[in-house]
Amino acid sequence: MTLKEVRRCARNSLALSDRLPIARHCRFAVCLYRVLAEGRMKALLLLLLVGVLGCWAVEVKRPRGVSLSNRAFYDDSKPFTCLDGSRTIPFDRVNDDYCDCADGTDEPGTSACSNGRFHCTNAGYKPQYIPSSRINDGICDCCDTTDEYNSGALCENTCREMGKKEREELQMAAEIAREGFRVKQLLIEDARKGREEKQTKLQDMVQRRQALQSQVDALRLQKEEAEKPEQEAKDAHQKAWEEHKEAEKAEEDKQRSLEVFTELDQDSDGMLAASELRSHMELDVDGDGAMSDEEAQSLLGDTSVDVGIFQESVWPQIREKFKSETDAQAVPPIEEPTESHPEVPEDEDEEDGDEGEDDEEDEPEEDIRVPPSKAQEAEPEMPPYDEVTQALIDAAQTARSTYEEAEKSLRDMEDTIKGLEKEISLDFGPTGEFSYLYGECYELSTSEYVYRLCPFNRVTQKPKHGGSETNLGSWGSWAGPEDNKFSFMKFEHGTSCWQGPNRSTLVKLSCGKDSILTSTSEPSRCEYLMEFFTPAACHPPPEVLPDDHDEL
Repeated sequence: MTLKEVRRCARNSLALSDRLPIARHCRFAVCLYRVLAEGRMKALLLLLLVGVLGCWAVEVKRPRGVSLSNRAFYDDSKPFTCLDGSRTIPFDRVNDDYCDCADGTDEPGTSACSNGRFHCTNAGYKPQYIPSSRINDGICDCCDTTDEYNSGALCENTCREMGKKEREELQMAAEIAREGFRVKQLLIEDARKGREEKQTKLQDMVQRRQALQSQVDALRLQKEEAEKPEQEAKDAHQKAWEEHKEAEKAEEDKQRSLEVFTELDQDSDGMLAASELRSHMELDVDGDGAMSDEEAQSLLGDTSVDVGIFQESVWPQIREKFKSETDAQAVPPIEEPTESHPEVPEDEDEEDGDEGEDDEEDEPEEDIRVPPSKAQEAEPEMPPYDEVTQALIDAAQTARSTYEEAEKSLRDMEDTIKGLEKEISLDFGPTGEFSYLYGECYELSTSEYVYRLCPFNRVTQKPKHGGSETNLGSWGSWAGPEDNKFSFMKFEHGTSCWQGPNRSTLVKLSCGKDSILTSTSEPSRCEYLMEFFTPAACHPPPEVLPDDHDEL
């Protein structure tokens, strides 16, 4: 065996972690064994083999409660220096159940120091530190039971079972992470293609918008040009119709005045005298209910008037007041009470009691129908347009429809352009992996509410048993820590609380094979917390060790 071979064994053994110094010694022994076996040094071979077999069962010597990483500070061959450097004490005062160091490092295995820490080796599981106050308190805090070495508590070493369970959970989580990360790669590729397609579409639509805008401007001018003759023709038609109605009305009024003159001319001599107006009390001038000769004469303005003067000067004064005797005869007279139908006094009606009142309530009211006056008669409809006017209207309508259709297309195009610009400008993650969530919504139903999460849009809450929807926040920004910015979404400026701030929501993104909203809570008033699982939040999983690693 050469010196070079020994050095090689030492170099290989040092490759082990500092946490396993005894394993480092064992590897060195195994290496020497192999070298000696090749050299067939029988005598040393047996001795080294015994050493190799024994090294696995030997635990590195160190004070109770000290971790392997701190073993070098606890050398029993020299005084102990407190880890804060405050003082140095004889080594036999380490773990003597008296606190000498201010930082408590001289009592890692006792409860003497209030600020001391006890290291649980927990072989088969993960090491941990516990406060020294928990040492020998009758409660097993270390799964390897080393914290209760002198309490008499019946503790069972559960480290291997806990380690096995943890590894199974880690393996399951790793499997989910692997599958989620695989899906994430597909999402990244889809996002890349989708972004390129949207950018191409945006550029194309921006170019087309300019051409469509020019077309809309031209169609607007055509519409306005077609509407001018249309409006002129419609105005002319309307004017002719109004003139026609006025002429008909004037003719009707003239005919009516002639009928009234004939009715008033009682002696039919073609002249209307004041005495012939006295029977028409409705023409009373001074409102005293009587028609005197002077009032009648004031209406006529002369001793007597012919039909022409009547129509010109008298008729306009009495047109609204005059009541024809024939019209008065058409209205049935009010029936006066007779002996056979005496009028029932009011007192007698009251004596009939409640029964009479009930009878009156049960009887339906009399339906009194009053014939409509001429003013209430339906207005005659305007006649249809002539062919020339209708042709102008049709041409203008065609121009309007063409313009409105083009204008709507332009508005739709502008909306699409704005939507594409907004989507392209959003931060969907380092490689666009979150872009698939844009435009999607996910719901979570609880006993009272239905929560709705729309990433990059807003979060809402709606009562299940009726009530309006409440805005819990609109998309704000990514809110994760600097080293993991895309682990949280912030939604803000929601509906304000009663005498409180506006509602806001923080969404935690966790790795999952599927996209699902799993939980919601309100840790602070009007501040909500949700957890959302998505493949976009997955990362390459670390390798899970197949077996436990014991710290000796």
